[in-house]
Amino acid sequence: MTSRQAPPVAAVSALLIGLGIGLALRGVEPVATWLYVVCWYPTIALMAAVVARAEGRDPFTGHPVHALSLFAWSAVFWFFFELLNWRIANWYYVYVPADRVSRWIGISLAFATVLPAIFLAARVQETWGILTTVRTKPFRITPFGLRVSAVTGVAFLALPLLWPRFFFPLVWVAAALLAEPALYRRAPRWSLLADLGRGEAGRLLRLLTGGAAIGLLWEMYNSFARSRWIYTVPGLEELKLFEMPLLGFLGFPVFALECWSVFHLLASFGISTPEERLAAPVPYARKAATAVLGVAFSVFVLSGMERYTIGSTTPSIAEVPGLPSYAAQKLAADGVSAFQLAEVSASDLARTAGGGVEEAARWGQALRLVTLRGIGTLNARRLAGVGVRDIATLAVQDPDSLAARLRAAPPKGTAPFRPTPAEVRVWVRAALNATVPERRPAEGSE
Repeated sequence: MTSRQAPPVAAVSALLIGLGIGLALRGVEPVATWLYVVCWYPTIALMAAVVARAEGRDPFTGHPVHALSLFAWSAVFWFFFELLNWRIANWYYVYVPADRVSRWIGISLAFATVLPAIFLAARVQETWGILTTVRTKPFRITPFGLRVSAVTGVAFLALPLLWPRFFFPLVWVAAALLAEPALYRRAPRWSLLADLGRGEAGRLLRLLTGGAAIGLLWEMYNSFARSRWIYTVPGLEELKLFEMPLLGFLGFPVFALECWSVFHLLASFGISTPEERLAAPVPYARKAATAVLGVAFSVFVLSGMERYTIGSTTPSIAEVPGLPSYAAQKLAADGVSAFQLAEVSASDLARTAGGGVEEAARWGQALRLVTLRGIGTLNARRLAGVGVRDIATLAVQDPDSLAARLRAAPPKGTAPFRPTPAEVRVWVRAALNATVPERRPAEGSE
C-alpha cells in the first residue's frame, strides 16, 4: 500500500468496522458470530494505511514475508497463553461455531491479529511523532541483573501454575522477564532493556500506550460479538468494563512489551522474520522445522481448548431441550436463529410451530435459557437433567452445589470437569439479573 492508496483503504476499513458492529448489534449472522475477525482485520488495515500515508508505504505490503511471519507467530504466541489458561482458568469462550473446522479456523484467524495490532499501534504513534524523543537517565544493565530477570521470569511462570488463584497475574509478566535478557545479549538493537541502557524510553512507552489502546479495542469488539470470551478472574468480577475486570486492563501494556520481546527474540534465532532485513540469510530448513513445530503446537492447544476453554457452540434449534422435533423443524425452516426465537412470544411460537400456547411458552423458556450468557444447548440439556429448565429456576440455585450436580454425571464424551464452578456462577448471576434486574448477587458469587 502506497501513500496514495492509503486514504481509500482507510475509508473502506472504517466503513467495514462500523458496518460489522452495526450488523452484529442487530444479530445478523454470520457477522454476529465472526465479528471479532470482521472488525480486527479492517482495523489492522486502517492502522497500516495511517503508516503508509506518513511513510510512503505500509510495513506489510513492502515486506510480505515479515507480514506472514508476524500473523503466523502471533497465533502461536497466543496459543501459549491458552495453554496456560488450562491451569489458571481465567477465561472461556462461548457460542463459537458449531463446526470444528470453522471453529479452529476462526480461532486461529482471531489470534493471528494480536502481534500485528500491537506493533502497528506503536508504529502509528511513531509516525505521528508521539513519544519519539523521550530521554531518561541511562539504566545500568549488568550480567547479574539479567540473570535476576531470567530467574524471576521462571518464578513468575511457575507460581501461577502451582497456585493459580493467588498468582495468576504473574503470567502476563513472565515472558518479558524471560525474553528480554536473551534478546539483550543476542540482538540489542531490538532490546527494550538496551533502549533503557542508552537512556531511550520512546519505543518502550509507545508499546505501553499502544498495548493499552489495543486492549481497549479487543474488549470492545468482544463485547459486541456473539461468539466471545468471558472472564472468570478470582476476586475481580464486580467492576468490569465490557467483559474485562477493570484491574485487568493494567495487563495489556505489559503484554505489549512481551509481544515485542518474544517476536524479536525468535527473529534473533532466525525463526520469525522481522521488518528489518537480516544481514545473513536464515537456512530454509530451520524456518520449515519451526513452522511445523508451530503448527503442531497450535493443533495440540486447539484440541485442548475443546475440553478446557470452549464453553458452548452456536445453538442449534434442533438441540434445544424440550423442543419436539416437529416444532424444531418448522422453526428452523424459517431460517431464524435460536437468539431470535428467544425473543418471540409464546403465541407466535405456537402459530409458527403448530403447538399450543402453553406448550410454546415452555419452548420459549428453554430458548431463553439456551441463549443466556453463553449457556448453549449442551449445557441447557445438562441443566434440564438436574431439573433446571428455565431462567427463573436457575436464578435460585446455589452455584457451587449446582456445579457439583452437573459434574456428577457428565454426558458421554464430554469433559468430566465441565462446566466449571466459575461458569455456573456466571450463569446464575445472569439469571438473577434477567429475572429481577434490581437484585444483585452477593459479592464474589460470579
